[in-house]
Amino acid sequence: MTGQAKVGMGYSGYSLGDMLRTLAGLIGRGAELVIFYAAAAVAILLLLRWLTDVLNTNPFGRLTYYLRKPTNDLFYYVRSSQFYFPLKKALKFDPTYLMVLIAVAIVLYVALSIIGYLTTVLYNLGVSLNSLRDGYVASGIYTLIGTTLLAVIFFLMTLMTIVFINWISGRFNRAAYWSMNRISPLLRIFEFGGALAGFSFVILWFVLLFAASAVRVVFLRS
Repeated sequence: MTGQAKVGMGYSGYSLGDMLRTLAGLIGRGAELVIFYAAAAVAILLLLRWLTDVLNTNPFGRLTYYLRKPTNDLFYYVRSSQFYFPLKKALKFDPTYLMVLIAVAIVLYVALSIIGYLTTVLYNLGVSLNSLRDGYVASGIYTLIGTTLLAVIFFLMTLMTIVFINWISGRFNRAAYWSMNRISPLLRIFEFGGALAGFSFVILWFVLLFAASAVRVVFLRS
C-alpha cells in the first residue's frame, strides 16, 4: 500500500494508541510534579511546626493550632511506631522529625511507583493498538498479551503497596484491609517457615518484580 493510500485511509491521523502513549507521558510528568509539590508542602509544614516548638509559642493559640494540625496525625503515628523508642535510644535524640520525613519520602516514592505501573501499561497498550492498526497483527497480539500480564502483576504490586503505605503511615485502613484480603492466599504460598518465617511479603514482592521483568524482556521488546 502506498503512502498516499495510507493517508487516504486515515493512517496519518492521531490514533487511539498514540493517545494512550501521550496520556502515559502526561500522567508520568504530572505525577512527578505533584509528588515534588507534595514533598515541598510537607517540608514547609514540618519547618513551621519546628519553629513553633523552638519559639515556644502558645500551644493553645489559634495560629499554632492551625500550623500543627496538618502534621498531628503523622507525629502521633510515628511516636506510636515500634521503631520510635529503639531509634531514640540509638540516636540519643528525638527522631520524630527524621522518621516523619523518611515515612513521607517512602510513601511518595511508592505512590510514584504505582503511577509508574499505570503509565507502563497504558504506553504498551498504545504500542499494541498501533501495531494492530498498522497490520502487524502477530506483533500487536504479542504485545497485548505482555501488557495484560503486566497489568495483572502491577495490580498485585499495587495492592501490596497500599498495605505497605498503611503500615508506614497508618493511612488508608479500609483499602489496606481489602488489599490484604486479596493477597493473603498468595502470601500463604510463600510462608516457608524456619529462617524465612515472616518474610512472605518481601518474597512475594521480589517474585512479582522478577515476573514483571521477565514479561518485559519476553513480550515487550519494543
